[in-house]
Amino acid sequence: MPWGEAANSIDHLHVLNRYSKTGDLMDRSQGWKVSGFDLLVVRQRLPSCEIQTDMAASTTHQFRTRTAVALVSVTCGVDAMLQALGRYPWHLTLVLLCCMVNGLSADTFGNFTYTDDGTSITIIDYPTGAVGAVDIPATIIDKPVTIIGSSAFQSCTGLTSVTIPVGVTTIGNSAFDGCTGLTSMSFASPSSATSIGAYAFYGCYGLTGITIPGSVTSIGNSAFDGCTGLTSMSFASPSSVTSIGESAFSGCYGLTGITIPGSVTSIGESAFSGCYGLTGITISGSVTSISDWAFSWCSGLNSITIPGSVTSIGESTFSGCFGLNSITIPGSVTSIGDFAFSGCFGLTSVTIPGSVTSIGDGAFASCSGLTSVTIPGSVTSIGQQAFYGCAALTGIAIPGNITSIGDDTFYHCTGLTSITLPGSVTSIGNSAFYGCSGLTGITIPGSVTCIGDSAFEWCAGLTSITFTGSVTSIGDHAFYACSGLTGITIPCGVKSIGGSAFSWCSGLTSITLPGSVTSIEDSAFAFCSGLTSAIFVGNAPTMGGGVFYRVASGFRVGYYSSAYGFTEPTWTDGSGNIYPSVNLGPSPSTMWLVANGYSSTTNLLDTPNDDGVSLLMAYALNLDPTKNQSANLPKAVMGGEQMSYTYYAGNADVGYQVQASADLKTWSAAGVSVSVPDGNGNCTATMPLTSGLRFLRLVVSH
Repeated sequence: MPWGEAANSIDHLHVLNRYSKTGDLMDRSQGWKVSGFDLLVVRQRLPSCEIQTDMAASTTHQFRTRTAVALVSVTCGVDAMLQALGRYPWHLTLVLLCCMVNGLSADTFGNFTYTDDGTSITIIDYPTGAVGAVDIPATIIDKPVTIIGSSAFQSCTGLTSVTIPVGVTTIGNSAFDGCTGLTSMSFASPSSATSIGAYAFYGCYGLTGITIPGSVTSIGNSAFDGCTGLTSMSFASPSSVTSIGESAFSGCYGLTGITIPGSVTSIGESAFSGCYGLTGITISGSVTSISDWAFSWCSGLNSITIPGSVTSIGESTFSGCFGLNSITIPGSVTSIGDFAFSGCFGLTSVTIPGSVTSIGDGAFASCSGLTSVTIPGSVTSIGQQAFYGCAALTGIAIPGNITSIGDDTFYHCTGLTSITLPGSVTSIGNSAFYGCSGLTGITIPGSVTCIGDSAFEWCAGLTSITFTGSVTSIGDHAFYACSGLTGITIPCGVKSIGGSAFSWCSGLTSITLPGSVTSIEDSAFAFCSGLTSAIFVGNAPTMGGGVFYRVASGFRVGYYSSAYGFTEPTWTDGSGNIYPSVNLGPSPSTMWLVANGYSSTTNLLDTPNDDGVSLLMAYALNLDPTKNQSANLPKAVMGGEQMSYTYYAGNADVGYQVQASADLKTWSAAGVSVSVPDGNGNCTATMPLTSGLRFLRLVVSH
């Protein structure tokens, strides 16, 4: 039966398969019934496949790699066929219904197989064994060739050059995919081509240069992906290209420079990923978005200017650009995506503009040459691992809108010697400053309530930590192996101390544990070889195993006579650990009461002078409890753009927290910065008036 007659009785169905590993395309157990004689066209990339017919159980039709033609009839419709094929996603990764036009005939002209829609010609096939140059005809049977169909020249490895005629408007998906011998491809002028399809020249690694005609408006996904021999790529002027598709030039490592024309508004994901030969690129001011991975692993790129039209830098956009030493981020950018500049070893400094509000996870991770970063006050979030492994970074100021330091944010920033945390921060994440061995001191602001696991682990240079507020939990390994730490005051308000929180802090000689502590986990102070005493201000907490394992010889536990759960001369905690112990007598607050003429059992919440000032507040602020002190309480002071509040904070068994409010109803320590105590034990809390907060108050606990 002639091809045309067969084609008239069934629609053309093209199955484009890039990754199948099995050739059994049709399974009779799934409802296929094959008989008679009609035309089925199957396109695939398999060594062979077979379809078994009803006519003879032993008869099979072998379909070779490209176009397979069998004379069969499918009694189920095309929709059912597609549905059945869809039941085998491991057989077919991409099923395309290329045309469903009854009556289209396939014919030949020389080596070209084509279809004719009555007005124009589509080239659909060319022999894979053909070699040398090919000039695609401008017309066939007096009709213009307008389309080079999907996979038409796919795997024609012997082709060396191709000329696209004037009338062609579309180069289909995978049209020249795998033409590894192709060294040149040109468009006759004036070209009418408007689109270059996905995978059109995929893997044409012999191709050395190409000029995109001015008529082209879009370059499809992976259009030139893997064209490793491509050393020159340009856009005709004026260009009409508005978008460069995903992975369009991915892996074209022979390219050394490229200019994105002014017509382009978007650069797709991984568009130039792996183009490690690129040393420079010019992005026009029309581009508004640079997608994820767009220039990742362009390791030869040494500088880039992002135009002012771009509003966001996507995920891993410049990741792995080892040679990048200069980057200009315009004021139009509002966000820097996850891992955007990760692994840019050559980058030494970055100024983030005031328009940016978020810095993504790992944004500058492993930028080992980065020595300085300026973060504006507009930034409200810094992602996890944002500066992970930035070993050359020496200092950084966190803006006042940041509420949390995420996990691993400054992990192993070994050169970091100082950092200022604002009063807006409420939590310090796991491993946030892990291995920052150059850090010598840090002040935990009053707004912080929890310190994550391993937050300061292996910060061997850390000699002092100042808590100014309301931390309630210290995580596992939080200060593990901080061998330079000689003393620490755990603030009143801390309820739990995690496992190995201070293990191997060999410089610690004594520790005071506030009455708020209710649990201390396993090995919290183990191997603190210099630790000689631990003083418990309150009742005995729940203790894990080996809390004070292998501390200094002569170590003793101290407790006050009003505390419950302790004994002397030894104390056995709830886990069976036995420690030498000593009763220290009355607590500091008890002695203060007695010294001022009160009974040792007086309730510290009493207000004996009817002045609204409790004995606890008087004790906390070092006031005379025998006199009316209402006029002597600390007062807030307005100055410039902030409100300040100075108060005495010198009693180790008292918790101090300054809180702010906008309406006298909701109070929080967030937004309040507190200084370290001066020589007289005084702290100063400050609050910016621009925050919308209007009131301050002091809360004390014992």
